[in-house]
Amino acid sequence: MFKCQEDQVAVLGICIEPPTMVGRSVELNYHAVHNGRRAIDMLRMVSFDMLLLGLQVPDMSPWDFLRHLKAAFPHQKWALVGGAITEQQEVSARMFGCTTIFESTPTSSEMLSLTARMRERAVAKALAGKFDRPTAGQKSQIRSATQK
Repeated sequence: MFKCQEDQVAVLGICIEPPTMVGRSVELNYHAVHNGRRAIDMLRMVSFDMLLLGLQVPDMSPWDFLRHLKAAFPHQKWALVGGAITEQQEVSARMFGCTTIFESTPTSSEMLSLTARMRERAVAKALAGKFDRPTAGQKSQIRSATQK
């Protein structure tokens, strides 16, 4: 998930306000896009440690975007950013593997804290010999989704 301990944390914000840069903001490499198609293009070109997804994606529903994301990048970590979300939206987000739900755009410090916790869990899993490896079916889905 993370390239190494010293690297900046790469975050892609999709249809959200830019974060307030506080604290150790130099450790955060933040990119913003304003529609789902551009986000998909960015994911093909650049690896991100975390995605922040808003509910107001202008060119597709957020759930269609997540279907594509999970088909092409099944292990991508992401969080939902939305003020008043319904119970059904939260259930849907959790089904797509949402790690966190924010009421408003998190600050750079909050994002770094979240990714630090994710990093610690990933290291603990690796040390315990528990790896998230795609199955043969997932590998073929990944190949076909990235070739589109």
